[in-house]
Amino acid sequence: MTALPRLAAFALLVSAAPLALAAQPDAPPPVTTDPVLTNPVPEVPVAPAPKLPDAVRAMLDAAIASGKEADVDTVAKLAKDTNPGAGEEIELIVADFRAARSKAREAEAAAAQAKLAQAKFWQNWKGEGQIGGSLSSGNTKSAGLSAGVALARKGIDWTHKLRAQADYQRTNGKTSVERYLVEVEPQYRIDDRGFAYGLGRWEHDRILGYDARWNASAGLGYKLLDGKSVALSLKGGPAWRRTAFLRGATEDELTGFAGLDFGWQMSPTLRLTQVASTVVGEANSSTSSLTALNAKLSGKLSARLAYAAQIDSSPPPGVESVDTQTRFTLVYGF
Repeated sequence: MTALPRLAAFALLVSAAPLALAAQPDAPPPVTTDPVLTNPVPEVPVAPAPKLPDAVRAMLDAAIASGKEADVDTVAKLAKDTNPGAGEEIELIVADFRAARSKAREAEAAAAQAKLAQAKFWQNWKGEGQIGGSLSSGNTKSAGLSAGVALARKGIDWTHKLRAQADYQRTNGKTSVERYLVEVEPQYRIDDRGFAYGLGRWEHDRILGYDARWNASAGLGYKLLDGKSVALSLKGGPAWRRTAFLRGATEDELTGFAGLDFGWQMSPTLRLTQVASTVVGEANSSTSSLTALNAKLSGKLSARLAYAAQIDSSPPPGVESVDTQTRFTLVYGF
């Protein structure tokens, strides 16, 4: 080929190169590589959690079926100690049991509240009756009888209490004790510890010189202690008292009333109670106290040793200001 044609072919190639480059598609952007992705760590297979043995699960199910939380806690602890790898499974089982127990208690409480709301006034009364006697002969001849009943009805907001007591004794042919008492007390619940009360009391005591003594009071009270084993409440308010003396005179007086109610469950079979009240008036102030120790014998039957004291600041002439009595009775709860 001559030199001229060769130069013409070279010029043609040079002029066509830009067109060829323009016709080519855009080059993809550069790819960056991640060293972690390019060298992935192989996954380590996770071993399944150890399953609770069937025998241990059966023991735990039996404890749950009993419904006793102490038994469930004991069995669960032993199961964790002997099967440490199944601790999470055991915790879930116990948590389900406690949640079910909580729901059941809430349902029982709601049902009890609904039952109380629908109950008639003469329903849901609980109480106790007591009776005792004494007989002696020889240098001193005496015979005595003591009987009483105490009832209580607890509602949603109201609590009603009723108490009646009779004590009679003759010594050497003369009446040495003749005392009767009837007391009614409704209480209205203000909150968990506070309450309002009303009190009506009738008393007869020939030895202290009055045929009838009426007391009416209303006020407020507060539960200082409200536990299962120890309870203590105080109350007080204005009161009105009317006394009909044996000599025929009648006396009306505005007074103040204060009361105390204490209970201590010393053991499953032994309980100590103290009930005291004071009526303070201008002409006469009277205080009554009853301390009792109850010992459970069997079932609903108990034995009671009680000490009662009655103090009047201005008794009739010839009458002691302090009158005490110790009695032993059998008590039946219902």
